[in-house]
Amino acid sequence: MKDIGKGWVEGSAQEFLGLSDAEAAYVEAKVALTRAVRERRLALGLSQASMAKALGTSQSRFSFIEKGDPSVSLDLTIRALFETGLDMKGVAALMAGKPAPRMPKVQRAPKASRTARTA
Repeated sequence: MKDIGKGWVEGSAQEFLGLSDAEAAYVEAKVALTRAVRERRLALGLSQASMAKALGTSQSRFSFIEKGDPSVSLDLTIRALFETGLDMKGVAALMAGKPAPRMPKVQRAPKASRTARTA
């Protein structure tokens, strides 16, 4: 850490938390993967409940994936990415700190108005 004066120091989260290079790489990879799960789910217009169903888990458990909760395995996180259509090369790109392949634009159907509903 670099002393910048008046008791302040400048450094990285790795230095502050005392993480090894391997631990810091794991944290960075998990952050990138969990962020991608949420971004890809939203881009596809899917709910957490529908993703959870596809993975055979609960909606609340799926929400833990997107939060990066330590109780969620990387296995489940990567399976969620595969459910969004990402392949192994895309997952590898994310883990290497590169952007995943772009998602095609999804156009949602407009919601029916109340007056257009029939009984």
